[in-house]
Formats: sequence, C-alpha cells, structure tokens
Amino acid sequence: MLAFLITFARLPLAGAFAIIVADLAGRPSVPAAWAIALFGVAACEELSDLLDGMVARKTGTASRLGGLLDPLADSLARLTMYFAMALAGWITIAVPLAMTARDIVVAYTRIVQALTGGKTSARTSGKLKAFVQGAGIFIIIILGLAASQARLDPNLLQVLRGGIAALIIAVTSWSLLDYIRGAGPGIRLLRR
Repeated sequence: MLAFLITFARLPLAGAFAIIVADLAGRPSVPAAWAIALFGVAACEELSDLLDGMVARKTGTASRLGGLLDPLADSLARLTMYFAMALAGWITIAVPLAMTARDIVVAYTRIVQALTGGKTSARTSGKLKAFVQGAGIFIIIILGLAASQARLDPNLLQVLRGGIAALIIAVTSWSLLDYIRGAGPGIRLLRR
C-alpha cells in the first residue's frame, strides 16, 4: 500500500508544480520562496519515482499492478509538468507532444509484449529517457527563472532552450524506436 501511495503522490505533486509555473508565468520577477517551492516540488516528484519501486521490493509488495501503474503515474506527472512549462513559454510545445506520442506508442508495445509473452518491464532506453526528462525539468526551471530575472542574454537563452529541447526530443524518440524494435517479434506473431 505504501508503494502505491508513493506512486500516486506524483500526480498531486505534478499538479502543484503546474500551478506554481502558471503563477510564475508572466511575472516580471520570481520571489525566492516560489523558486524554492518549484525546485522542492520537482525534487519530491522525481524522488517519488525512485522510491516507489524500492519500497515495493523492500516490503515484498511488488506486483504486476504496481508495474503497470508506475509508468502511468510517471507519464501523467511528467506530461503535466512539461505541458505547464511549455504553456509558460519555458520550452517548446514540441517536447511534451513528442513525450505524449512516445508514451502512447510504448503503452501499446507493452500490450503487444504482454499478449505474446514478451517482457513488459522498462528497457534501458526508457530508463535513460526518464533520466534525461527528469534532469531536463531542473534545467528548464533554471532557464525559466533566469529569464524572469533577465540574467541571461535572450539569444543565449533561446539557444540553451533549443538545445535542451532537441536533446529531450532525440532521447525520447530513440527510446520510442527501441521499444518498437523490442516489440517487433510480438508484432510479427500477432500479424499471423
């Protein structure tokens, strides 16, 4: 039960993150308390992603249901956070759209794997994607706060935002292709 609570804690944390980002959007300057709150909420969300599986294994409560709900909570939380940052103008909308497409397709590859007896667990590419997306949240926050304080040249800010967006989209797309490739045998089996 504790592992499920930790898993689903990501959703209200992501909602709180989105509310803070929405409040900060358009402000001429960001109060220090809001900046600290933003980092704190993001850190708690990321930490909960690491803790839920460890708690489930340590308490002997790991289950197939938990294995299904964890990636769902991950997707919903990360998408909430990235869409909030995109709507605030901190990152291009292409990033959460690429993430959404990847998550939908990967969910279906897991269905194919489950139907054909394949592995449904996270692939190495999915773990790397999660790391890059998680780290990206903190980088985008820093850039968003720097922009609100006018501490970065606008041209440099655009280059940095474009670079982090390109990296996130590239790793997300690579992970998508890796999951499709992994589900290839199951797809071929279902086509018969």
